[in-house]
Amino acid sequence: MTAATPSPAVPTDDEVLATLRKALTEVLDAADLAQVDLDAIDRDTPLLSLPLDSLTLVAAMSFLETSFRVFIPEQKAFAFKKVGELVDFVREKAETKAAKAAKAAGTAERRGDA
Repeated sequence: MTAATPSPAVPTDDEVLATLRKALTEVLDAADLAQVDLDAIDRDTPLLSLPLDSLTLVAAMSFLETSFRVFIPEQKAFAFKKVGELVDFVREKAETKAAKAAKAAGTAERRGDA
């Protein structure tokens, strides 16, 4: 019998925020990045206060999707008002994915597949 695959981890608020900060360093050009105090970005930061146009916003969302293996619909990405809404969305998607993985692992274990 093999060990069950571990469930995907649900990121903390701080992990999502740190990944967003990293995404900004990857997608913003130097002039725009110079306008941002990365350390000051928190749950209450309005997304519109960040120098993101539609292309850089989509690129930042893609970075988060890849990092946390979640899907952020484009229309949802443009609807977030504050960073905290984005953080909550990523965490909720990760929690749902982890719950599904745990349920699938439990089903496989009961069947003897694991």
